[in-house]
Amino acid sequence: MATKRTPAQVWTGIRFLRKIAVKEGLPPVTFSRRDGFQLSEEPEVWIAYERAVFEAELHRIANFITGIVAPHAKRTPKDEWARLVLEQLGGVKATLEVLTRMER
Repeated sequence: MATKRTPAQVWTGIRFLRKIAVKEGLPPVTFSRRDGFQLSEEPEVWIAYERAVFEAELHRIANFITGIVAPHAKRTPKDEWARLVLEQLGGVKATLEVLTRMER
């Protein structure tokens, strides 16, 4: 590794840089596979990054619902917790779906 730092140390540094960028009024630190990390002044770059994050979270939430919460709710249909979690995460999933498909 070029920095001689662990991946965890690198991610800690990036999180720190994101906080500093916000405090200093700099553009957000974004990432793309093509361009790597950057401080771009272009809103299109920010939106592309945001959409990528929304899509990743959508997949994560959908998998969590399908693999954990739905089976829990099916096995214990009167469990208020399972019903509440399923309903709330369903709303989050719907919102993320809209955000990933929305045209600018």
